[in-house]
Amino acid sequence: MRELFATLPDDPPPLSPGYLDGVLTRARRSVRRRRLGVASVWVVAVLVLAVLLVPGVQGSVQPAAPSTRPSLPDRLAGYSLLTSTVAKAPPGRAIALYGYGNGETFNMFQSLVVGADGNTYRRVDASEQRNRPSALLAPDGTHVLLGDDRGATDDLILEDLTTGRRRSLPLGEAVGVRLLAWSPDGGHVAYSAAPLTNSGEFGSVNVVEAEVARTGTLWLLDLSTGRRTEVPTIKPAWTAAFAPDSRRLAVQVGQTAHLVDLDGREYGKVQIPAGRELAAEVGWSPDGRFLATEQWITDGPFNGTTGGDTGRHGTFLWKVGDVDFLPVTDARTPPSAVQDVVRLLGWRSADTMVVATSDSSGHLALAEVQLGTGTRRTLSRFDTARTCELGMQNCEVLDLHLAAGLLPELTVRDAGRPQRGPWPTPVNVVVAVVVLGAGYLLWRRTGR
Repeated sequence: MRELFATLPDDPPPLSPGYLDGVLTRARRSVRRRRLGVASVWVVAVLVLAVLLVPGVQGSVQPAAPSTRPSLPDRLAGYSLLTSTVAKAPPGRAIALYGYGNGETFNMFQSLVVGADGNTYRRVDASEQRNRPSALLAPDGTHVLLGDDRGATDDLILEDLTTGRRRSLPLGEAVGVRLLAWSPDGGHVAYSAAPLTNSGEFGSVNVVEAEVARTGTLWLLDLSTGRRTEVPTIKPAWTAAFAPDSRRLAVQVGQTAHLVDLDGREYGKVQIPAGRELAAEVGWSPDGRFLATEQWITDGPFNGTTGGDTGRHGTFLWKVGDVDFLPVTDARTPPSAVQDVVRLLGWRSADTMVVATSDSSGHLALAEVQLGTGTRRTLSRFDTARTCELGMQNCEVLDLHLAAGLLPELTVRDAGRPQRGPWPTPVNVVVAVVVLGAGYLLWRRTGR
């Protein structure tokens, strides 16, 4: 090395004119470009974080204001893990409440409400916290009423969809509960209750529902006062439906529909044929003349030995049957049966029902059906594509309810883009970490 340096001339060759100025210019330009690149990365990162995190701030999403007429999207949106909750972003009044998902490999069910005044979807967080019990949607779509599928409970939860607030309705003691029906005027709820003995035996497999279906007594709850009225002669209560005047209701025990008033006094009975049951919640026609019945999904109400396996809640909507009618008084001639129905969901008028239907491929839809002629029009379709359980299973629908009081004025709207509210906090955190990490790596790369 010493010899190599010894061969170098004592005086270095002169630099070309302007060489040093050119080197400095290029260096300054490189520094400016690097600084501009780093600044751009951080601007993009800040903008992305603002878009993702600012909507997550509590109260940034306002409930949809009631429109002139409630509406139903012509296609219900698919499954999404990014759907926010009622408590975090109240959706306003809802047109539908249902369970959605699958559980073949992962238990990935959601309890959802769909907005009646906008294309909003929200998870009913109170339902998920109580292990998705049977629930009722208020006739005006503003509240959801919940029991508890984890075991005995000493209260019902009334969740307000317009504010996200919850109200506890005491039951007086810890019992198992099945919610049966909500009166058309919104003032009363019928439910069945019984002490539990085996509710913890099978974990979360709807044992509460099954046990109460075999032993539960009818109760009537006044939502305005909290007053509860027991009807000990109506036991075990299977399904129920209020009359259009909200002052009477029909409750099925075995194969008999008992007609009672709000004080629990029975004033009549209607015999229901074997193999059929009173259509849950909405089985009394709007003109008060008939009771609608459906075919058993499983083995029907408890008969003292068998039956009582609750087929309505926790069971996917798939079995196609018919809706038949029984006169409340013998002098009435009932309409003809309506074929190809999965479930009766409500009434638009005394002559028009809203039902769930299913085609040969199992695709579920909502339709209105004219009594007498049987003419039907599809209102909406569910997305039952293979998008559940990380794309490994088809999505299924269960425990479906419509806001019965909104159906007479219901319109159908273009589905448009689903408005799912702010992303859940864990998702926002993950996205923020990814964006900041990518920005840091890009800064390191451009800074070399």
